[in-house]
Amino acid sequence: GLNDELHRQGVTNDNLCDTIKQLEFERDGIISKRTSVADSVKTLAICKSINQTLSQQQKVVVLSCLFELIKSDRRFTAQRMQIIDTVSDVFNFDKNEFSAIQTFIINDEPEKLDVDDVLVLSDQDNAQFTKAMHISSELLEGLLFIMKVSSVDLYFLRYIGKEELSLNGLILNEKRVYLFAPGSTIRPTKAKPIYYSDVVAKFLRETEVERISFNVSGLEHQFENGVSGIRNVDISEEQGKLFGIMGSSGAGKTTLLNILSGQQYPTKGKVLVNGVDIYLHKKQVKGIFGYIPQDDLLIEELTVYQNLYYNAKLCLGSWSDEEIKNIIQQTLNDLGLWNIRNLKVGNPLQKTISGGQRKRLNIALELIREPAILFVDEPTSGLSSKDSENVMDLLRELSLKGKLIFVVIHQPSSDIYKLFDKIFILDQGGYPIYYGNPLEALIYFKTLDKQINNTQAECLNCGNVNVELVFNIIKANVVDEYGQFTGARKVSALKWHELFVENTSSIQGLKDETIKLKGNLVLPNRAKQYFIFTVRDMLSKLANRQYVLINLLEAPLLALILSFIVRFVDTYNGEYAFGLNDNIPAYFFMCIIVALFMGMTVSAEEIVRDQKI
Repeated sequence: GLNDELHRQGVTNDNLCDTIKQLEFERDGIISKRTSVADSVKTLAICKSINQTLSQQQKVVVLSCLFELIKSDRRFTAQRMQIIDTVSDVFNFDKNEFSAIQTFIINDEPEKLDVDDVLVLSDQDNAQFTKAMHISSELLEGLLFIMKVSSVDLYFLRYIGKEELSLNGLILNEKRVYLFAPGSTIRPTKAKPIYYSDVVAKFLRETEVERISFNVSGLEHQFENGVSGIRNVDISEEQGKLFGIMGSSGAGKTTLLNILSGQQYPTKGKVLVNGVDIYLHKKQVKGIFGYIPQDDLLIEELTVYQNLYYNAKLCLGSWSDEEIKNIIQQTLNDLGLWNIRNLKVGNPLQKTISGGQRKRLNIALELIREPAILFVDEPTSGLSSKDSENVMDLLRELSLKGKLIFVVIHQPSSDIYKLFDKIFILDQGGYPIYYGNPLEALIYFKTLDKQINNTQAECLNCGNVNVELVFNIIKANVVDEYGQFTGARKVSALKWHELFVENTSSIQGLKDETIKLKGNLVLPNRAKQYFIFTVRDMLSKLANRQYVLINLLEAPLLALILSFIVRFVDTYNGEYAFGLNDNIPAYFFMCIIVALFMGMTVSAEEIVRDQKI
């Protein structure tokens, strides 16, 4: 329940325990009188002491836990409610959200849970619910209620019924309220599983976001040498999803990402975005894709702000300077980069900003023009575990705002893995072997491997997911009669693909949306581009003292060396005579050649460096 979730999130503050104990003592009759002034002061002091140690999400969980505690014996005394009110005031909860949480947890009558921001799941029409949303779940007995706390994007659930439902392997208690965390799965006895991503998608459909249908059918790709890189890929996704592409090295993850983003043509198959073929009608999807490669696309000599500013000037040609500055400020604030806006980016060997900040800045370069669909290649590569979680939390937040995000990721942690709505696993040779819910992947492969605990996806005590177990099963080798591993795999990539096709119903493509997606990408005219490039490169070069000194001293030094080599000395009197120097034409010719060589070298360096940008 919620108490377990507090421990999972690390909320073990002793003062918080004191608050809960105070409620428990009152519940057990240890405190029978009304709250005294001393009790109120003590409660206020406890709340203030933990107020700055908890995130707003953790505060919501704490409030829910306290409501559940006072509900346990149905005694809503004035003292208890005053403690709750004190917690609410100190934690700065919105009055409407406070009331919604109270209503959701305390009331057991279904009709009283018919409020906004509540989703009802059942196998009936439920016409009696006029405010709450509804999802039909065939064969589900009873009513499953899910409430969204919009300010912190948290979801709570409770079940009213007699069926045995499990949440991530934990049997639901009808009298308890549970946190419905990212990656969670509800498993009824007879009905189909209910996934976190489906619930989020339902809430998202009620908001005003761009409708996206992304349908991939029969996608295949062969390299020039005839080797197959991608085989028979079918994908169907919509807005508001974080989609993970996983697989071992060389399985074709980046190739698939490049094909989906339109940077590489497939040998066979189609990719339709709102019914538009991205290969046949490139102009119609121009500007709606954003691509973030694994390598940085930053100009190291410029500041964080300057990188964004000149990128925006080149992408948003129709925007005024004031509009560009406003969108940059908003983007920097949203991504937590405002405080470092005046720092130089630096290079990996001379770091000025951290790896996580560099990755967020790369994301900002694409977000500045607000693409509807984002493709990200290895966003956590080379980052610490904390920076990796921050970057993935950012991508998750963007998906909750309506963007469709495809991410190639390698060896994610348990917390990162559970952030994905769907994962797509490729095996060697580009064979697709799984497509679906992340937690279901463990159950799927453990079942095929005939493991004992094949219905358990995560640890019941800590909630962690052993992601490596999936790939250990996929790549397991045969053991010989001496107990030694051989080089042969138990199950080949082709066999895993055949099992995937056999156990997975054909993927039904989403109905193509008719809404035309619009991107903000508007390139300025060539003259303006030339001016922007000139100013940007000049600032970049002037910021690099070593580069400036080399280029200023290189030409005079070479001229001095050439003049010394080709100088003319009169053999009769040993004096220099310019008029008699037959080497002057050759000297000027060599100077021109050297000048051209230097200019072309500098230009080539800039062209090669800016080509990927």
